[in-house]
This record gives sequence, C-alpha cells and structure tokens, in this order.
Amino acid sequence: MSPSSAKVPATPPASLTLDASEHLRTYDGLLWRVFATRGAHPQAWDELRHFGPVRTMRFDPHPEPQQHHADYGVMYVAAGSTTALGEVFQKGRIINRRARGSTLAAWRPTRELRLLDLTSNWPVINGTTSSIQMGPKRYTRNWANAIHDQLGSSIDGLYHVSSIDFGPMVTLFSPAEDSFPQLPLVHTRLDSSSANVYLAKAVKRLGYRVNK
Repeated sequence: MSPSSAKVPATPPASLTLDASEHLRTYDGLLWRVFATRGAHPQAWDELRHFGPVRTMRFDPHPEPQQHHADYGVMYVAAGSTTALGEVFQKGRIINRRARGSTLAAWRPTRELRLLDLTSNWPVINGTTSSIQMGPKRYTRNWANAIHDQLGSSIDGLYHVSSIDFGPMVTLFSPAEDSFPQLPLVHTRLDSSSANVYLAKAVKRLGYRVNK
C-alpha cells in the first residue's frame, strides 16, 4: 500500500459531517475549462457530464456501473486558464491545440456557488486527509460519490487544488447546473489566434510545449 493510499481510505464513513461555518466556501469568480467540441464525446461549454464514473477522473460522483446517470453530473473547472490547460494536457505535457476541437471557455456564475472546501479541516474530521485532493483516483471517486449522496443538497461541488500547479480548482456537481450565464465571457478554439495569449501564459508557467 502506498503512503497516499493509506491517507485516503477506500471507503468513506457511512455518515459524513459538515460544519457550514468552517467547511463551506462561497465562490463567484471566473471559472475556466477546456473541453472537446468534436470527436466521440463533444460537449457544450455549459454542459455537465452525466456519463460515468470515468476511471481517469478524480472526483466523478457517479455510482457504478459506468453509464449515463441523470441525477449525477460533473464538470472540472479551474480558477485560472493556466490550471485548466495544465490539467487537461498533463499527459505528455503537450498542448494539442487541434485535438477534438479543443476549446477554452470562461464565465462567471450567476450566483454564489457553495463548495465543500477540501483545503479546510473537513477531510481530517471525516477520516481522511488533505491527500484526498491528490490520492488514488479509485478511492477519491468513492469519496466524491459519498459526498454527493450525503451532502449534495447543501453544496454545488468541491473546492480543491490542482495536482499540476496547486492552482484553485472547482468540481461542479448537478446542483450547479442553474448557475451558468447565457453566454461565456471567453470562448475560443485553441487553434484560433485568440487563444495564443492563454497558451503562451501556460507554456511560461508550466513548461509545456504546444503543437502547432
């Protein structure tokens, strides 16, 4: 068993606790995501994914088996464009600006989001550690499912940090579906010149390469 596995139990407690004054964080700032507009699974900028759980994702709340779950949605977003790009293109550290119509979007939610703050002491009080943000994904998905089922009526998702650059991240759950504006503030294909400023910033910050 690896140290990170030991710090994140495979099975969450049957009853999770929540102190709203300590463990909830409100957020109404910019949110950024990179998503595919072509290929096998194209998405809209404001579309949560209801298919899951996906084995490569950390906080998919969907129960087994892997299929479409109408009551379970998820979207992984970041507080900055560099973190969003870093997360999506971490494999190989190459930003493929032409793959699957990759698109960068940013928006401000229409209301304050109520997020379970995984950077608070909530994890340790509930039997795990802050390693839940970076531990084995097969375990962290179990925690996401328990959080969704037990605390979902009180939260719109999770607040945590990126394992790539430690930037703030938000994982949105289904209750956040009513928080999207009519139009995003930024919506650009990565192969467009309008994305150059964001790509240059990511390359400088992360050391990634960009394929032309």
